[in-house]
Amino acid sequence: MSELRPEPALAGDLPDLLALLAGCALPTSDLDERHLADFLVCRDGERIVASVGLERHATAALLRSLAVATAYRQRGLASRLVDEIVQHAWNRKQHEIFLLTTSAAGFFAARGFQPFDRRQVPPELAHCSEFRELCPASAVCMRRTLTADGPQ
Repeated sequence: MSELRPEPALAGDLPDLLALLAGCALPTSDLDERHLADFLVCRDGERIVASVGLERHATAALLRSLAVATAYRQRGLASRLVDEIVQHAWNRKQHEIFLLTTSAAGFFAARGFQPFDRRQVPPELAHCSEFRELCPASAVCMRRTLTADGPQ
C-alpha cells in the first residue's frame, strides 16, 4: 500500500464517495457533484478509502462526511483529513467551521472543536439539510473558530 494522502475529489468520484459514506453509516441523500469541489479523499490505488468535505455558507462552513473505511482506521487518516480541510476552509476565507456528530465529539475536541449550542449556529447553516433533517437532534454540535493568522 502506498502512502495515503488527502487530495481533492475528482468529478467522477461521487459514486465511490457515496459508497464509502454509506458503508460508514453517514448521510448521503443531499450530496451531489457540486459538493465535490470542497471534498478531500484518500485513495488506495483507485479506491477511495477516506473522505472529508466542507459545505460552505458565507463565512461559516459545515464539516461533513469524515469517513475512513474500516480496514484503514487507526492510521491517522482522519486526523490528516481534518487538518487539511481546516486549511482548505481558511484558504477560502471561512471564519468558523461547524459540525454535527453522534459518535466522535472527543476526536473533534482534540482537534480544536468545542461544543456549541445548535440553536446559535448561523442561519444559513441552520437551514441546510444536515441541521434540518439528516442529523438527529441528539447529535453534538461543535465549532472551531479560524483566526486571521490561520488554523492553529
